[in-house]
Amino acid sequence: MIKQIRTLLVLAVITLLIATSVSAEWIPPKDGMAIVLTDEKGRTLKGFSGDYEIQVQVDVATPSGIKTLGHYRIKRSGFWKLDTTRSIVKVANLRKLLPSISEEKRYGVRVSVWIIDRENGVLYRGMGSTLLSEKDLQGTSKRVKIELLEKESLPKPNHAGWYHYEWRPAEDSWEAEDYVEVPLLIIDNKDGKGKLQGSISLRADYRTEFSATLAYGTDLEAKFRSGDPVKVLSSSVTIYGKKWVPVEGHYYFGDIVDVPKGKMGYIYIKAKPYYRHEKEYICAWGMGAYGCSETGRERIDVGIYDVKASKGVNGYIIDGGISLGSPDFDRTFFRFTKESLQHPLATNKGITLAYMFQAIGGKCGVKFGIGIPVGAIAVAFGAPAPVAGLAASVQYEKAGSVTVDGTIKENGPSVIIHAFKSSQKYKFKTGWFSSCSVEIPMGFYVKSS
Repeated sequence: MIKQIRTLLVLAVITLLIATSVSAEWIPPKDGMAIVLTDEKGRTLKGFSGDYEIQVQVDVATPSGIKTLGHYRIKRSGFWKLDTTRSIVKVANLRKLLPSISEEKRYGVRVSVWIIDRENGVLYRGMGSTLLSEKDLQGTSKRVKIELLEKESLPKPNHAGWYHYEWRPAEDSWEAEDYVEVPLLIIDNKDGKGKLQGSISLRADYRTEFSATLAYGTDLEAKFRSGDPVKVLSSSVTIYGKKWVPVEGHYYFGDIVDVPKGKMGYIYIKAKPYYRHEKEYICAWGMGAYGCSETGRERIDVGIYDVKASKGVNGYIIDGGISLGSPDFDRTFFRFTKESLQHPLATNKGITLAYMFQAIGGKCGVKFGIGIPVGAIAVAFGAPAPVAGLAASVQYEKAGSVTVDGTIKENGPSVIIHAFKSSQKYKFKTGWFSSCSVEIPMGFYVKSS
């Protein structure tokens, strides 16, 4: 009897220790976050085989650029076929990077994942994201859904020992150090018959997302050096729209531009765009092998990491304005556009941007929002020409389809309005097991004739 009691006590102590360990693992750092990785159905990311590990890289958008917070490794745990892996990583010292965030603004966290399935000889690459608010800086837990983007046979390292994967920015990566003019609406009235008026507005009823676009490929640095930019981009990468949100907030913005016939004009906001060209590295140490080498995989991330704005009553008022002339970015941008819609405007009549969005975007494209020509801005600062075909987006978080306030109006004789979209296909997730590829609105760019 005494022996049984002792056994029960030992089991109770072991159970208590395990429970304490598990609960402690879920507790976030005091000034950081615990990231719980899940699959697309919200279940803990695990169960790939009897021998696998998950490698994680965490990056965060800050008002001073995109920063890498760290690299993490999650080993499979459990006995026999029982997989008890708790896919959790802890990130500390968030206040050093984000000392203060207003209640109306959140900054994005990008989570890159490699799943090394040794039993089945498979390597998965995936990605997820979340957002950080002012309250989160006191310590938070975030569940991050990971979407698996790529699958390939597991490469055999050239050496024995432990190794990990990571993304590193290439030398040509660029982040705007100061706020620049980022066009939202571009009007080409060079062939027009009268004055063309355009307006656009954002409102703070919903959170406004500035979402990033990612493009994945191999040996991009070499491929992008020569050839026709449009053909090079379409044949070299898979473009994923809206893969993460570097900055989000309650924003107001509105302006109107009058473009005389024979001229161009645009409405812009002041923001900090970035072009992040990243190369994948495999890094090893142990068993006499040390150092890192490129795998050949590359990706391009374009977006906006901060917006110039002043505090308003219920949100932020974005700084922006209007300008006559062609936008101050690389004109290769226009080579990546193709006509999507023709709409006749009678004398002194107008058409809403919302109507034109529905016609241009289709089901997936509408969800993309207003295309922001971040790639063309980056090319003007030294990025390779094919990058001009990559656009980020601005949209409302909770709207089922993007609600765009704005109008194009002809103040003169009747004309034809032409609206343009991307000549490149962007891939969007539409369900648990489905996706679609569509051409998205570029700029919002319209032309009269």
